[in-house]
Amino acid sequence: MTQGKLNTDLGTLIQPDDDLKWYQSNEAFKERFPMYQQTALVVIRGPDANATQAAARALKEAFTQHALVKSVFAPTIDAFIDDHRLYFLEEQQLSDWLQGTDYNFGAVYRFDEQPDAANAVIMIADMLGNQTGQPLPRSVESLIESFLAGEPKFNGFYPLHAPDQNEFVEILIVNGQQALDQALPNAAIVAALNQAIDDASLPSDINVALTGEIALAHEEIAAALSGIEIAGIISLVLLAIILGWGIGNFRIIILIFTILSIGIGTTLGFAVLTVGSFNTLSMLFVVMFFGLAVDFAVHFALRLQASQEQTPEALTQAVRDMGPALILCTATSAIAFLSFLPTAYRGMAELGLISAGGMVIALGLTLVVTPAYLQLWPISGSKTTQPKAAEPRSFDYPIWLTWMIIAAMPVALYFALKVEFNYSVLSMRDAGSPAMRALARLQTESQQTDYSISILAENAAEAQQLKSQLQRLPSVGDVRIPDDLVPTQQLEKQLKIGASAALYENLWQADPDTYVNAALHTALEYFKETLDSLNGDHHSQANAILLAASKLLESPEDLSEFNRGLALQHQRDKQALKRLLMAEPFAIADLPEDFRNRFIGAEGQQLISIQPKTALTDRKQTDQFLQEIQSVTPDIAGRSAVEWGIGEVVVEAFRSATLYALIGVMLCLWLYFRHWLTVALVLTPIASTLLFTFAMSYLLGFSINMANILVVPLIIGLGVDASIHVTHRYFHSAEHARRYIAATRRAVMISGLTTLGTFFSLIFSPHHGAASIGMLLTVAITIMLILSLFLLPSLLQFFEQRGFLTPKAV
Repeated sequence: MTQGKLNTDLGTLIQPDDDLKWYQSNEAFKERFPMYQQTALVVIRGPDANATQAAARALKEAFTQHALVKSVFAPTIDAFIDDHRLYFLEEQQLSDWLQGTDYNFGAVYRFDEQPDAANAVIMIADMLGNQTGQPLPRSVESLIESFLAGEPKFNGFYPLHAPDQNEFVEILIVNGQQALDQALPNAAIVAALNQAIDDASLPSDINVALTGEIALAHEEIAAALSGIEIAGIISLVLLAIILGWGIGNFRIIILIFTILSIGIGTTLGFAVLTVGSFNTLSMLFVVMFFGLAVDFAVHFALRLQASQEQTPEALTQAVRDMGPALILCTATSAIAFLSFLPTAYRGMAELGLISAGGMVIALGLTLVVTPAYLQLWPISGSKTTQPKAAEPRSFDYPIWLTWMIIAAMPVALYFALKVEFNYSVLSMRDAGSPAMRALARLQTESQQTDYSISILAENAAEAQQLKSQLQRLPSVGDVRIPDDLVPTQQLEKQLKIGASAALYENLWQADPDTYVNAALHTALEYFKETLDSLNGDHHSQANAILLAASKLLESPEDLSEFNRGLALQHQRDKQALKRLLMAEPFAIADLPEDFRNRFIGAEGQQLISIQPKTALTDRKQTDQFLQEIQSVTPDIAGRSAVEWGIGEVVVEAFRSATLYALIGVMLCLWLYFRHWLTVALVLTPIASTLLFTFAMSYLLGFSINMANILVVPLIIGLGVDASIHVTHRYFHSAEHARRYIAATRRAVMISGLTTLGTFFSLIFSPHHGAASIGMLLTVAITIMLILSLFLLPSLLQFFEQRGFLTPKAV
């Protein structure tokens, strides 16, 4: 057991056939663009463009220094793109920006002569004094903001964004190293990224969110593991309460928990030998075992308790009586669990194999441990009372209840047919988690995410043609191709930029060592003379500037730091402005290699990225998005395409598993009862349970998803157990049959409640997939229990009375 491992690679849960079109397309995409696998998206948002970009640069630097980070791609702050930003502006936007740059030239040139507080005060005084009605140049506005805010904020040029834009977004794409041998394989990389974010000490108005495959998978696996712990504790508590209420015999309860403790350890060992590791689905067997392994011990112990004897002969008789039924239940349950084994749903197949082994182990322990235990510690204090004489096989249930159930079936069928399968993995995740909120917002903004659709075009012409077709689709928000990396009308833009570059040419030649160093107190005297001529807002603003500058004068250290900051920011913006104005037109071939390789494959394939118009949080939206794209091209890749394709594989696995389970169970029942009508009656509660479960699912708003789809074969395997015990006892013709019928009825009730309690505990799991399994099975087992105890005995009695059934000892 200690040699077991946890396989948390979610990509191994399904093994689709290699000839599937979507699978081939996605494998080709992964091979040509491996940098898009196992990524985290770090989304930085802020109200100021410069501050947001500064935060993105700081985080990129911090991330690249960590050993678990393979690479960091920051397209919008890439040095090459940053220097050529003017070419990406629309023509009118560029003209407006250049006009502002020319208007700001005088302020930049004058501040360059002496980039400190003294010159700033003089410049502000002159600008405020010359009240021409024109707006102040951008650089003068930033100097005023510096004094009012008490920190240097020099801007050498106007921002390159719309003037009314109030939020700016930067996205870093991080490739991280997983540790698939750990319970939480992405925990280390997620912790490293979060730690780097915390250590960066970013401004309070900068918001950073973590999403992408790495973060989403980490949240899902953490929720699954947490859910197992929560469900395990709750199920044990419920198990103790149900057994205490239903059995009330301390020795039997100790016996059951003894079998549980031995069985869980033995099953873990069996899992290590057969499977070798546990996936996020097969971990559920721990919780399932609590409810399923109890059934055998409950039926056997209550049957022995009903005999009111614990002699070796009574034990032998109980084994002979209950053994065949228990073996049949084990076989049918194992078949249901193993039904996924021949399918491509590997995660469910491993869960089934481990659970089937657990059922066999539970049976063996029941038949071996129970007699030995009861010989050493005989049962006392039975709840069973001696019944009065009655018909040996009558369960005494009102026939009107049976007719009500039968009458409700057509209505249930109507609603059951409306249930849909939702293959979306996102719909099973917590929409309120940080990573999911960040992803949904990016999708709403048509930003590229892990759930974007990717298409490979053979060349640029094909990529452009596909883009034109895709942009016309209603559900498509944005389409990006490699040609979008190269701006249009570059030569025309270069001519416009060149005129402003010529204006600034002398500024690039300025020597910092020739700066004049006028004293701040002299500048303040000049400022005071100007102050008297100002009025209105300018006068009050000037007073605030005078007060702030005077405080700087009182502290040489603060003044020195303030001047240093102004000089550094001036030099930074001066060089940035130079790079913007001196940049030349470029082609795709001029892009940095690591940038170009993310959009064009080694053999020239062009990557087309398609973003949805709305967040893909349900099947309807995802179906529309994918089907519209497939109307243009079938060669789709990306997580949305993979999950859609996997959904088809899961549906096919579900159909096959249900068929295998049904055939296997029917064969076992026929070999046992040797009567097809009896087999049909035993299966009637199961079929009815499925019908009413799907109807309730629709009415309660549940959908069948990638996780809870196991409910159908599970109902077949588990539901038939109760029917087998009821039918077995109904046909039993031994002396004191009435007493055994009461014991069987109570055993069916208790085992049903323990199974119900086990799966009910999954509802409290933070993993929405596990919670949906618990919710659906809670509904199903409740219905199954009612039908097994009420509908089945009535049907057996109905057909027996009309001579269609011949009771015999079994």
